[in-house]
Amino acid sequence: MLTNTGTVSFILYGIFIAIAIIGLFIAIYFINKQNVPPDKLEKIIDLSKYTIISVCVATVTLIISDLFKEREQDVKELEYFDKYAQDVKKVDGIQERYELSRYLSIVAPSGYLKTSWQQYYDTLKVEYHEYIRLKKEQRNLDTLTNPTEKQLIRKQELNDSIEQKESPLVSGNSTLPPRVYIHISEESQRDFAKTLQATLLNESFLVPGIENIGKKGNRYIPTKTEVRYYREEELPGATRLISIIKSQNLGTQLNEVPQKIPGTGRGTRPGHFEIWFSKPS
Repeated sequence: MLTNTGTVSFILYGIFIAIAIIGLFIAIYFINKQNVPPDKLEKIIDLSKYTIISVCVATVTLIISDLFKEREQDVKELEYFDKYAQDVKKVDGIQERYELSRYLSIVAPSGYLKTSWQQYYDTLKVEYHEYIRLKKEQRNLDTLTNPTEKQLIRKQELNDSIEQKESPLVSGNSTLPPRVYIHISEESQRDFAKTLQATLLNESFLVPGIENIGKKGNRYIPTKTEVRYYREEELPGATRLISIIKSQNLGTQLNEVPQKIPGTGRGTRPGHFEIWFSKPS
């Protein structure tokens, strides 16, 4: 709080006013008691005036000096930020951002900029530790010789999460290929799903696996096979999936309106789509 010149000025002026009021009451008290001779009282009043005015002038001078110093500090911080802003944008991933923010939190000029870098470093530290955890889980899955379908799906999710964290902080349009998860309602649909999977792979979609959600009693199964998407700008991709599915004979009714999932992605990476099979008709 006391690093702000305006706040310090306000507090000091309050103190001076309080001193002046207290001095006034003391003078009035002694005058009423007639304990101080008039000539000495006049000298006391003159000395009090001189003291208060001198301190006020000195304080105002210091405040003005601090204002110039703050202005100079602000200019330095802007120059410092401009010097490193492009470097921050160009870092290639979470590890580089983490190391850079740690360095800048140490060498940044004292003030708001240093505090901001420290806060950014503290935030990245949590994300970086999560990145390390994901990498460790990925390595464990890579050691499996015969992973289950669920483990394959998890491996793809880990790959996507790690890829996002390792991507530059500022980039253009996402270069990630669209990814589709296929959910069937019963095992008899797996052959249809595999045919659809092969078609989607040929259309440059990633299709990490086929999951039977019918085995999970608490999972919602739509009345018509549907395509789900998570971001408004990805509606064309969902519509394209509808067209591809229509060209296949899946043995289920198809909802030709893509289903937008509320929210802004719910933790999914860009280009994430899902196909949910309904019960066979």
